[in-house]
Parts: sequence; structure tokens; C-alpha cells
Amino acid sequence: MSSSRITVRLTKDSDAKGAARAIPYREQNYQELKRQCLQQQCLFLDPEFQPCAESLGYKELGPGSVNIQGVVWKRPKDICNYGTPHFICKGMNRTDVCQGQLGDCWFLAAAASLTLYPELLYRVVPQDQHFEGTEYAGIFHFQFWQYGRWVDVVVDDLLPTMNDKLLFVRSPEYDEFWMPLLEKAYAKLNGSYEAMNGGYMNEAFVDFTGGIGETLSLKVPNTKLFKTVQAALSRNSLMGAHIQVQRSEDMEKPTPEGLVKGHAYSITGIHKMDFGEKVVRLLRLRNPWGYQEWTGRWSDKSPLWSSLDPELRKKLHVRDRKDGEFWMQLVDFIRHFDVLEICHISAQDPQEGARCCWNVNCFQGCWVKGHTAGGCQTFQPWDTFWMNPQFHVSLLEPDEKELKKQEKRGQEYQNPTCTLLVSLMQRERRRSRKKFLLICFQIFRVEREYLQVKSTAQRKALLPTLQPVCPPCSGYSRDVTRYLQLPPGDYLVIPNTQSPLEEANFTLRVFTEKKHQFLEIDGEISADGPALQTMTPPKTGVDKILEKTFLKYAGQDQEVDANQFQRILNESMTALTFLETDGFSREQCEKIIRHFSVGGKTNKLTLHDFQQFSCRMQEWQHIFLVYDADKSGSMNTHEIRLALDAAGFHLNNRTTEALVKKYGNPWLQIDFDSFVSLMVHLESVFMWCKKHDTNGNGVVYMPEKEWMALASFP
Repeated sequence: MSSSRITVRLTKDSDAKGAARAIPYREQNYQELKRQCLQQQCLFLDPEFQPCAESLGYKELGPGSVNIQGVVWKRPKDICNYGTPHFICKGMNRTDVCQGQLGDCWFLAAAASLTLYPELLYRVVPQDQHFEGTEYAGIFHFQFWQYGRWVDVVVDDLLPTMNDKLLFVRSPEYDEFWMPLLEKAYAKLNGSYEAMNGGYMNEAFVDFTGGIGETLSLKVPNTKLFKTVQAALSRNSLMGAHIQVQRSEDMEKPTPEGLVKGHAYSITGIHKMDFGEKVVRLLRLRNPWGYQEWTGRWSDKSPLWSSLDPELRKKLHVRDRKDGEFWMQLVDFIRHFDVLEICHISAQDPQEGARCCWNVNCFQGCWVKGHTAGGCQTFQPWDTFWMNPQFHVSLLEPDEKELKKQEKRGQEYQNPTCTLLVSLMQRERRRSRKKFLLICFQIFRVEREYLQVKSTAQRKALLPTLQPVCPPCSGYSRDVTRYLQLPPGDYLVIPNTQSPLEEANFTLRVFTEKKHQFLEIDGEISADGPALQTMTPPKTGVDKILEKTFLKYAGQDQEVDANQFQRILNESMTALTFLETDGFSREQCEKIIRHFSVGGKTNKLTLHDFQQFSCRMQEWQHIFLVYDADKSGSMNTHEIRLALDAAGFHLNNRTTEALVKKYGNPWLQIDFDSFVSLMVHLESVFMWCKKHDTNGNGVVYMPEKEWMALASFP
């Protein structure tokens, strides 16, 4: 065998064309279902989200709850007793959203903001839907962004009512139903209406746009806040704000100034004007309840408006009626509100008229207990932070405005920066009724030395020496986001949960103004030359002992079959009491024989074959003892990763996970006989790859699916 290294490069099918196209949610095709209903002359009844208690909820709104006694599911044509229902009346606007008996103000405030941008709204709410004529079939559809893909969600138009009135969101126009149906589609996406109780606007903003959410504390001094809001509105970013509550009993309790604690308000406008000798900065907000407004300066009834020109008052739409919308001066907004949420819109799926400039990359990953769920960084000897997925972001050039500053100021402006937005999302928690985990990510500046390291052990050793560029970004929410200005260079992003034992799926996204490079730093799939080369048995007394043991069990042909080989191995294992093992099975012995017999063509081992195996086994035994750090006699998953590395086999996360599942026990531990079987298997796999290195350059290419089938094959 040659001693040269062999590397496997995985190829993936491009999914660029699928990112913008909406796929049918739960494989329910809207056009096909509507066609079937029209052909059968029946109204659609959704089997995936039926009009029953389970669709309402699972606890406060679930089966048996007193809160849903008297609920009747009705179609709009049965709710409108005195007219024909309409999907949209006189256009769609922010005043169409009035909250019902559900704590989803975060979702409704986001929907109200969405109406300000028709090019975004029409993607979420397709316009060619109605209740009139022969095309009505009781079926409607809406589109949401979900973790890197747009999905098309169909619903029937049966809505929960009580005393002939809609139970949840409604429009001020009694015969308009686009908003109640949108709410139903989102409830279906999340498993039930009750799953929408409590949340953050950015969660809905992101699902409406595929953008990236940023959260700003209004209690941290920020002299650029007004400019930030102005810039966000100019590029169609969606925004909202809320007042935090410290006690559950304060939730949705009004303040003396008419604001509601813990309630989500959408920010729908901004205006700066001269007022006497001062400059006044105003923000326009809306309460999704459709009433309960701010009563302080610049509220609807404030006498300050009388000092303005009537044309300006008209332009700002000031009206003395309770519609939930009002203006606030920036200083009052900062004083009374705690959190500002901004959703930056992606340019990945450009809509006509959208003004955005982000370059986006997205990765779908998971934290798996014992493999990639490394937990938070502790700097302790048992720290498994290094096991978390790691991502390399290369910022190639500064933002355009930074380059212009450099041109203008010359040598005085030496540190131009790049905008970097990083967002980490935990997936499917609402639908599965699981609480949001405390998720986090850290960002480090890295040198090429770290990026060029191929060894897991070397990266583990270097990681504690890296300097973070900012504090960890964390939160008990679906999304956590950090907005940074960093100089061009290479950065490492590591997403993690609080505990190494917590499992979840995640989506990690990176937004930059200029182009960037983004890739996972996964273990290179390769085998070092020495791991595959033929071993030369040592000319020592050990050789004679091995020969004597072999001949004791060999037949007249001086070869051993699987049964004889099994007896040899298990007899030798009885002396190794410091290793955990159940003994080698016949199946394991057959696989070893196939690998070490000449050419793998016989079912017996010669003395020479046996000597080859014995040399290799002694090497593996030494590695096993070194990396069994807790001296338990077996290996856990993070010990295995380092041991494989030392043995010359370098694998990515997914392959390691599959092999530990295959060779380990239910507690993700591998004893010595399973470790030997794993080593034999990896030798066989990489020798096969070596034979298929047609160019002789030490590299083979294959689709990821093909590699996983090969690596996991018995």
C-alpha cells in the first residue's frame, strides 16, 4: 500500500433556485386542492388543521378548557349576516389589524408594519383571492419564510367565533377577512393558535420577509438612534417596540400615559421638523388593539399640534380618533419604551421596488448530544465548547460609505470597517411546544493559522487562545442577532446552547453589505498515509509469542477461520482487564478477516495476515488508552473524536455522528472491541477511496449522500 494521504471532497447539489420559490407546506398544493374542490363542487376542509379544539390550543385554549366553551367554527359567509364577505376591502392598511382574545400582539404589530410595504405584503398575502363568483372554494393560501425556505400554507376559511363574533383578530370592517385568515395560516404553521401566545415582533418580521432581526436596548445611550430608525425605514426595514415587564401581573397593564406594558407596538413612520428654536424628532407608532393610545406630548389631543401649519398636520395624518395610531417625540419614546426591534430585509429574493443591499448566506445545522452540542465556554478541563459547530466568515472589503470616507480623508482614515449581521435561530420549538433554549453565539478574530489546521486536537488547543470581538450574544428566544462594524479579515462564529446535553436544530445566517465568504469549519475527511500503509511486524520476542498463539488454533493449512480467530482475540482480551469489552463477536471477526486477508478475497487469515493485524491492534490499543481520559475503559464521543484524529482518520461532524451511532452503545460510548471494528472499517473505506483516486493526486470527489452511504456501510 502507498503511504500517501487520501482526501475526500464532498459535492452538494445547488439549491439556489429553490430559495425564492415557495414550496407547498405539508405537500398541500393550493392550485390542485382548489381545482379538486371546484370540480367536486364542495368547500375545502383542511385535514391538516381541522376546526377542533386541538387547533385552538393545548392548555389554556386546549380540549376541555373553559376558555373555549361556546366556540363555533364558521365560514365568513356565515359570519356576515348582512352582506357578502370580502378578502380585502378598500386596500390593505395598518388599521385593518385589531387584536382579539389571543396574546399575539407581536404577530399583529408586525403584520401592521408589513402593510406599509406592498412589495413585501403581496408576497405574504397573494392578492388574487376572493369570496365572490364561481372561483370561491373555501380555500386560501399565504406564504411565510421558514428557516431558509419560503413555504406556501393553505387554510380553509372556517374561523373560530363566539357569540357570532370572531374570537381572535378582526378588521374594523366587519366584512373583511384577509387578516383573520393570515392569522389562521400562521397558527397552522406553529401548530395551534395558542402557540402564538407571547413572542417578539422580530420573529414574525423574519417570517414575513426572510430578513434578519436586530434588537436594541433603548436604555443604552445611543446618539444615532433617530438616524438608525430613519435609515431602517428608508430601506424598508420593519420595526417595533415594547415596554418590558418585571412581573407577570403587569403584563398588558396600562401606564398613566396610555401605553401598555409588555405590548408590541409597530413603528410606522418618522418625521423631523423645526419647532420654535428646537428640532423635534417624532416617531409614529401603532397599537394593534386599534385603541388605547399615548396621551403625552404630540398625542392626538395634544395642544402642540395647533402650533403647526394645517398642511403639515394633514401630511402627518393627525386625527382625533381612537385608531391605535399616534406620534411620540423621540425623547419620550426612549424614556417610556425599553426595546426596539428592527428587521433588515434581505436582497436574496428581491421584490420590485424593494430597497435593500444585503448579501446573505444561510446554514442549517443542529446541536447533537455527545457530538456537536458542546455547550458554553467554561475554560475548565472538561470544557467541550470546541465540539460546537464552527463557521468561518471572511469579510473581504469595507462598506461603500467607509471607502468614501477613506477617499475623502486620505491617510487620516485608516480603519474602514464592514457591516456584519449575524443571526442564530432555533427551529421548530413553537410547533413542538418546547420552551426556547438559551442559545448563544460568539465571534472571534482568527488568523490563517487556525483556518489551515486540519486536526481537531490542534483546533481544540488553539480555541481558548482566540480573542472575542464582542461579548457573547444570547437569549431565551427563537432568534438572537448581533450587528457589528468590523475591519476586513477572518472571523470565527461558534453557535452554542447553554448545556452540552441540549439538542436542537438551528439556522445560522450572515448578512453583509459587500460580498463575503461563509463556510463551516468541519473536520476534513481524510486519512493520513501511515494509517493506511502496511505494517512491518517487529523482529522481537513478541513475534514468537504471536506465532505460538496463532499456531495453537490454526489448522493443518496454518490458517484460522472466524471461529478460531474469535477464540484467539477473546483469550487475549481476558488479560486486558483495564479495557471495557464484551468480547469480539463472530461478525466482528469476519469483518477483520475480510480486511486483513490477502486482497480481502479469503475467509481465513494466514500467519502473515495475523501479524499485520496484531501490529495494528497494538497501535490502536495505545491510542485508546491515551485518549480514554477518564480511564473508564471505554470512550465517550469527544474522546473518540480526538482518538480518531490521532489514529490518522479525520472526519466531519456528520460522519463521526453516524459512526458513533453505529458502533457505540445507547449511551454513546464505545468499548475497545467496537473501537477496533471502527478502525478496521475506516481503513477499508479509505482504501476503497484510494483505489478510486483516478488522477493520483490524493483527492477523490463524491456527492455527500454517496459518501455517507459508503462510510455507514456495514
